Amino acid sequence: MKKKIAVVADIHANKYALDVFTKYMDANNIDTVLNLGDFVQIGPNPKEVTEIVLNDKRFINILGNNETSLFEINNEDNSSENQHRKWTLKQVEDNIENIRKIEKEKIIRINSLDILMIHSRKDDIKGMPLIYEEGLNEFVKDYEEFNTKVVLFGHTHERMFIEHSNKLLINPGSLGCSRQKSVDFAIIEIDNDEISNVAFKSLKYDINKIIEDYQKYDVPDRDFILNTFYKK
Repeated sequence: MKKKIAVVADIHANKYALDVFTKYMDANNIDTVLNLGDFVQIGPNPKEVTEIVLNDKRFINILGNNETSLFEINNEDNSSENQHRKWTLKQVEDNIENIRKIEKEKIIRINSLDILMIHSRKDDIKGMPLIYEEGLNEFVKDYEEFNTKVVLFGHTHERMFIEHSNKLLINPGSLGCSRQKSVDFAIIEIDNDEISNVAFKSLKYDINKIIEDYQKYDVPDRDFILNTFYKK
């Protein structure tokens, strides 16, 4: 039996990119979305995005570093980054306990295939998964204990497709903070216990709307965020 699923990561509170993606799901009869974390923070729409991600039954979620950092806020830290965290926490306060319940990693079975969902490194989801002195051997070893052939991860905002040492590692890119200013994700087809096809998708959205929201909602640290992620 063939199964088609979507894989997304790093939505980063961008409701406009998420809206384009959900319309794609509706049009293509996608009933399962594996969300690899970092759906809150950075963007100006944490409340709207969180409610969709938590309430749309098609989404299977894990946490990223931007979620876990909401539980580590230092109230004595007055940096602009920490002010952004405090602002985000206030926006999602009605859902914070539901966010807290989400796992940092998860193994799911689709058809007969076990798949690891993880945001980044197993012992430190803040650590970049590309920083390995010993290259791909060390990269693959980092996920060895999970004993799955397929590893899905995010965090870098860069698409990756790596086959190494009997493992397939896939990063779908960033849905909400793509370096190409597009809505990036992956569609995976699973036939019994094998992946038969992986297609990386890029859709357009109106980036001007999210830029306007940063000003409209007076988002803390917006100048740095806009210059880093959204300026053309």
